[in-house]
Amino acid sequence: MTRSIIYRSIEPGLSAAVTELYEEAKAKVGDEDLAHIRNVAAYSQAIKERSRELLRDGGTPDSVRRGAVQYALHMLLEFSELGHNILHGSYDHLDDEQFHSDRWQWDINADPNEWKVMHHQNHHPFTNIVDKDHDLGYMVARVQPGQDWLAHHVAQLAWVPGVLLSHMYYFGFYTAFSAARTEGRPILHPATAKAMSTVIAEHAWRDYIREPLLAGPRFLHTLVGNHVGTTLGTGFTLLLVALEHHTPNVEVFHDPGPDETPDQYYERQIRATTNFDRSARLDSWLQSMLADVDYPTPPDFEVFYGGLDTHLEHHLFPDLPPNRQRELQQDVRELCARYDLPYNTFPFADLIPFALRQLAILAFPVGEREGRNPLRLLRAPFDTVKRLAYGARFKLNPESPYLEAPRFFDAKAKVLSSKVHADGQARSFKIARPRGWDDITWDAGAFVSVRVEVGDETLVRQYSLLNDSAGAEHFEICVKRVQDGRVSNHLNRAVRSGHRITLVGPPTSVGPFVLKELPKRPVFVAGGVGITPVLSMIRKIAREAPDTDAVLLYFNRDARSIIFDRELRDLAARTNLRVLNFCDEQPPARRKDILQERISADLLQRFVPDIAERDVYVCAPGAVIDLARTFCSELGLPETRFHTESFVPPALERPSEGADDSYRVKFRRSEIELDVDGCTTLLEAARSVGIDVPSGCERGLCRACVTGKFRGVTQLDESGAQLARITVCNSLPRSDIELDL
Repeated sequence: MTRSIIYRSIEPGLSAAVTELYEEAKAKVGDEDLAHIRNVAAYSQAIKERSRELLRDGGTPDSVRRGAVQYALHMLLEFSELGHNILHGSYDHLDDEQFHSDRWQWDINADPNEWKVMHHQNHHPFTNIVDKDHDLGYMVARVQPGQDWLAHHVAQLAWVPGVLLSHMYYFGFYTAFSAARTEGRPILHPATAKAMSTVIAEHAWRDYIREPLLAGPRFLHTLVGNHVGTTLGTGFTLLLVALEHHTPNVEVFHDPGPDETPDQYYERQIRATTNFDRSARLDSWLQSMLADVDYPTPPDFEVFYGGLDTHLEHHLFPDLPPNRQRELQQDVRELCARYDLPYNTFPFADLIPFALRQLAILAFPVGEREGRNPLRLLRAPFDTVKRLAYGARFKLNPESPYLEAPRFFDAKAKVLSSKVHADGQARSFKIARPRGWDDITWDAGAFVSVRVEVGDETLVRQYSLLNDSAGAEHFEICVKRVQDGRVSNHLNRAVRSGHRITLVGPPTSVGPFVLKELPKRPVFVAGGVGITPVLSMIRKIAREAPDTDAVLLYFNRDARSIIFDRELRDLAARTNLRVLNFCDEQPPARRKDILQERISADLLQRFVPDIAERDVYVCAPGAVIDLARTFCSELGLPETRFHTESFVPPALERPSEGADDSYRVKFRRSEIELDVDGCTTLLEAARSVGIDVPSGCERGLCRACVTGKFRGVTQLDESGAQLARITVCNSLPRSDIELDL
């Protein structure tokens, strides 16, 4: 199955178009919608009452069958037009407390509060993202070839239909487990099953004890009818829900990361969701089963699928009532056509044959590439064995061999080779491009962010690339050991050829220290490991314009600290580059090419007398950068021709007037709250209560610390447009805040 690369470039404005449709429809929601949902709720209860009468009193030859089907339709209606939409808050702003999302109680075997956590906080934000969306395979089944294969999938063709055909309260347990996992709570814990146990007890008492006993001689009829009705209703509902994100016309994705734009978010929702074409034959039969329900104003039969057969609209407008979603179908079709996006539909009649075939094929560790021809696995036996080995240990395969779309966020990359430099003070790594990154380009001076697990901490650091993308089949970085450097020392000590590291995203080629065009007469000033981006620039000059009048002033502590010493001398020998090495300590007598000096205006004047007429590129420790800037300015260099890069974060501006303000910060998943002032970053607040947040540059650039914000305002929220995902490292509260931590 072919998958598009996430994301292709679509015309900007998709999110604005969706918002415009939403706001127009939302403005219409009022008494008419409230009257509609009241009528549907009353109809649902009328169906349930008639089901009870048939099972308890009989009176017709097919009373048990008809009663069980009506019970199933009651459950379907409770979930579709009613609960699914009410719990999304579709009627919260209207004047009827019964239909408020915090107060609605549905006749479904799942706790509504746990369902909201599972559905609102996990499924909708992460729709069809492998390893994140719990609804993708419902955490247990493999129904898309892009999902990782795990050992229990080998028998899924047997047990998945078996579960659907034998009511075991699985829907409620799935909801409870997903909610716990979403909130970071232990899944196998008594507290996780507490709410669901109450739901089970109430349902079992009502359906399997009280109502059958009240039925007297029809005890068995009522007991069987209730059980069959619950099983049919739950199974039918789950089939419809499963259809919407698991059919062959929808797509699955890797995690797009914190940089997913609103346009890309809506594109993913559209590509990951399908509506379904109803079966006229099935609908006709089901309607015949409702013929004896005594209700004066039954709504159109479409309400039994509310929000399910318009699921694409639902994922664009989740809190619109289902009748408004149906009104927008033609508008959404036109919107998809305008942006060259699919408007997915799938025949309901084809669902079960497709599902059975998919469960059978995906019981084997085939991915999207082998989906149509599983025998392709035999052509790559080593890869197949690795898939089996990871799946047998219930571990995700770091090579992501199943999903054809490339991973651009937290991509695993293989270390091809490593080399020690400067008497063991540094180590360089050649890193393979992750699968699908063949077209990624970057300029000399670019950097890449690396995510590393060190002990119990997740840390992100930025490393300049030693090469640009011209002809490069790999990335190359150099990491120097530093005192107390957790990441740098870990990489030097633990990472070797064949290991894998995590790249947070593609290289970053923006900023003042990126060489997009070759300068005529550059001066490079490097200190220590600051030679890495400078070397990529020098390599580019040597490849494209070796006669360029270029100068390198390289400062180190001693002669042993010089990194890439031999390559720099070779570059100087075959180009017009002058390399000047300076050390704090006296160099060995044999190294006549090294001077014991520190950076100064006099040094710059002596070795580069025309520096005021050149472009200066500086990458060094902060103190050296500051000195170089001052000396260059004194020598007449314009500020616009002084280029620098440093991964040392600038000081965050903390306004003094915020020191006396107090705001309540709530970390929802950790269930921790504390008061902070307006000068404390949210990252500092999290760390103060022991919450581990991945962090990197701590200036909002690498976005390693991006966190969902449920409510509240920070200084980053400008012009009233509040951000739903923020970098907590540089966010200061301006109101009470609730975070997804």
